Amino acid sequence: MSRGKSLKSLGDWIGAGGHSFDGSLLNADSDVSAMQQLDLDQLIAGRYQPRQRIDEAYLAELEQSIRQFGMIEPLVVRPLADGTYEILAGHMRWQAARRAGLNQVPAIVRTADDRTAAAIALVENLLRRDLNPIEEARALRRLREEFGLNQEQLAETLNVSQSAISRMLGLLSLDPAVQSQIEEGQLEAGHGKALLGLAREAQIRLAEQAIRDGWSVRELERRRTALSDPPQPRIPTPRDPDLVRLEKRLQEQLAAPVRLRYDAGRGRGKIEIGFNSLEECDGILDRLGLREADC
Repeated sequence: MSRGKSLKSLGDWIGAGGHSFDGSLLNADSDVSAMQQLDLDQLIAGRYQPRQRIDEAYLAELEQSIRQFGMIEPLVVRPLADGTYEILAGHMRWQAARRAGLNQVPAIVRTADDRTAAAIALVENLLRRDLNPIEEARALRRLREEFGLNQEQLAETLNVSQSAISRMLGLLSLDPAVQSQIEEGQLEAGHGKALLGLAREAQIRLAEQAIRDGWSVRELERRRTALSDPPQPRIPTPRDPDLVRLEKRLQEQLAAPVRLRYDAGRGRGKIEIGFNSLEECDGILDRLGLREADC
């Protein structure tokens, strides 16, 4: 995409789909006349809702708050042809209201096309950081595939770097078991990024070790580096042929293992003669012309 057509804001992106956006879709004060009390039975979950898992603790807190104070913040919905309303923002508040036993909830009714509905779902979840990393990645992938956005457009729309978009989408290439561990909070997104590029078996093995042993992201990165770059075998330095020949002559003369060690840099060395018993030592001394009783 050329720079002249860059998308500078969420509103620009929505507008590119033929729908106007003034930045107030989630603002209840912007259009009080659109506020209605709707029956819970009239509401259905949004098709662009990116949340896949329900945070039961947070839902219980919302339910308690609604029981005590009522619905403080309205839902945002769009009307459908069959007379129902699709929830664009407030999925968790809707769930909590049902658990709290409410029959009706306040809602802002807005006409919105699919592009706008997807944008509102992102504002409600992705940009508020209420999603886990895998849900974020799936939401980005859906925007890319359904609306034909490339990574540059996604980055500019969400005001993040292209590399961040790439890293988030990359999590979806992890083994499904590892993705589930990230969704469940057993691993962080950083753990997942450290596993990218490994074979699936290695991903699963390292992920399980990281969970079991409580590895930090940095520790997992270190372990992954060690796995990817195993130590190179040590190549022996060629020995001086003259030393080898002299060593062989001494071994033949003494009938014993002999090792010559010489440090050319320091200009010195030593001769090592091996034996397995005092009798062998006596024999070596005899062959050297020495008559000492002890070794």
